[in-house]
Parts: sequence; C-alpha cells; structure tokens
Amino acid sequence: MNDRYAQTVGFVVAGVGLAAAFLDWTPAPALAAQAAGGFAGAALLAFAARRHGSGPAWLDYAATAASAGLALAAAAGILDVSGALSAGPLVALFAGLGAVAAGAAAVAGVEKSGVRARERRTVVAVVASLAALVFGGLLASVAVAFLPEDPLVTVPVNTAVASAGYGIAGVAFVQWFDGGIDVSKPGRRDVAVAGVGVVAIFALHLAMNAVVTVFSLPQSTHGLVETAKAHPGILPPLAVVSLLFIGPGEELLARNGVQKYLYGSYSRYAAVAAASLVFTGSHVLAYTATGVPPGAVLVTLSRVFVVSLVLGVTYERTDDLFAPVVVHGVYDAVQFMLAYAAFS
Repeated sequence: MNDRYAQTVGFVVAGVGLAAAFLDWTPAPALAAQAAGGFAGAALLAFAARRHGSGPAWLDYAATAASAGLALAAAAGILDVSGALSAGPLVALFAGLGAVAAGAAAVAGVEKSGVRARERRTVVAVVASLAALVFGGLLASVAVAFLPEDPLVTVPVNTAVASAGYGIAGVAFVQWFDGGIDVSKPGRRDVAVAGVGVVAIFALHLAMNAVVTVFSLPQSTHGLVETAKAHPGILPPLAVVSLLFIGPGEELLARNGVQKYLYGSYSRYAAVAAASLVFTGSHVLAYTATGVPPGAVLVTLSRVFVVSLVLGVTYERTDDLFAPVVVHGVYDAVQFMLAYAAFS
C-alpha cells in the first residue's frame, strides 16, 4: 500500500510555492505572481487530498499539472524582468520544479524509501558536479599560469584542461559508486544512434531558434562566445577542443557519472531528465554575466536542458559513451565554427 510520502513532499513544496507568491515580485508583472499563487494553491489542495487518502488517484496528475503551472508562471515572471531579480519568482520556480518531481513520484506510486533514495542520490549528484567544476577550474588555472597571456593560447588550453578535469572527476565518481566506465568498440547501433542524435539535436536547435524569434525571447551567450567577439581566432581551436575534450569530459561526468548513478533510484527516463537538470545547473555561471537579464539566462538554460535531454537519451539507448560524446562534440564544434564565420 502506498504510504503517500510523495504527496506529503509535494504538499510541503507547493506550500513554499504559495508563500513565494506573496513575496516581492517587483519588477515582474503582478499577473505572474497571481497566476503562480493560483497554481500553487491548486497543487496544495490536490496534494493535501491525496496525502490524507480522501481523493481519487487522478488528483496526483492534477497536482503535477498545477505544479507545472506554478513553474511556468514563475518563468513567465522572470522573462519579464530586465534588472535585478527579486526573490518571489525564483523561489516559486524552484518550488514548482520540486513539486513536479514530487507529483511524478506520486503518479508512479513511489513509496517513501524510493523518494528518499531519489533525494539522496540527487544531492550526491549535484555535489559531485559542483566538485568536478571546482576541480576542473583549479586544474585549468594552474595550466594557464605557465602560458603567455595570449587569448589564442590560454582560452583553448583553459577549456581543454578544464574539460579533462571534468572527465577525471567523472571517472573518480564512477569508481566511487562502482558504476564502470561505458567505453567499448562502437557497433552499428552506436553509430546509428549517434547519427540520429546529431540530426535530432540540430533539428531541435533550429526549432528553438524559431521559437525565440517568433516570441522575441531574450538570450544570453556563453562566456567563450563573448570572448571570441574580440578574439575570433580562438574559435577554430575550440572546435577541435570540443571534439577531443569537451564532449568526452562533460559526457563522462554527466552521463556515465551522474545519469548512471541516478539509475539507482529513478526510472531510466526520469534519470535522463534529472541528470539534464543537474547538467543545466552546472552551466549557470557560463551564461551569467553582469547586466544580463535573468530572463535571457532562463531562456538559454532552457535550451541547454533540451540539448542535454538529447544527449541523455543517446546514452540511455546505448549504455555507451560513444553516441553522446560524438553528438556533444559535433554540436559544440559546429556552434563554434558558425560563430567564427559570423565574427570574422
């Protein structure tokens, strides 16, 4: 019999979302705060009914949908902010995402032990990713300290060494949970999945470009691209670095490490989504700069999440790093070369 722990978690998190609706949302529109409050209230009631066993099972779906509405309302509020972001929409966004996760667990009938396992593994995955970022950054800073102060040299080397650091951290993490490194001679299926992944990731890239254009959404750019505007010569080396270091290093950590670790408590596709959220979070600093509107950062991180889903699915389909490494490396390399053509 279901112990309704997931509904209890959802009830608490939805309550946080409701409280967030009464925080300061300035300069976000009042309508976004009102919508967030409405969705949070609906989620709270649905979770409460299921928590006490007095409502039908479809209320789990209703609670999850209302939680998604809370997250979307918060995102809409953030999109409209051009200056400093107040606490209200940010808290509401995280509460909405947390309530969606709780709702999904409730729909799947995951009991307390399973939910707690998801919580623990998610925290460990986040900590491992943060540790990898710090390790890679420190390794790169040591490497460039011995190089001449020329961006054409320091930027590619910094990126390559940092990515190698992420890969090393990924190997250490995999060894820690005894997951095994998923590298083998690629077969026809691996090549086919990689090919489909490349097509899919660029198709989604074009689709997201269209959405951004049609709705006039703001975007932020990667710190490397900002540097390349003044020094476009760094981009061809970065394209090579993408194939040899960025793809292998980041995928070893994000997929073979984080995603595979999350298989231990999530379903495989839920692990793809959860690992993609962790991967997206690890890119926050890369797209955040002084003066960049919060909405632009949110749109860009949403795109990173979609890209990560493709990479996660290619790994899930093959249980091997070949496909995600190829797709990731090719995607980044093409982006760098397109930027080079634009800036030169």
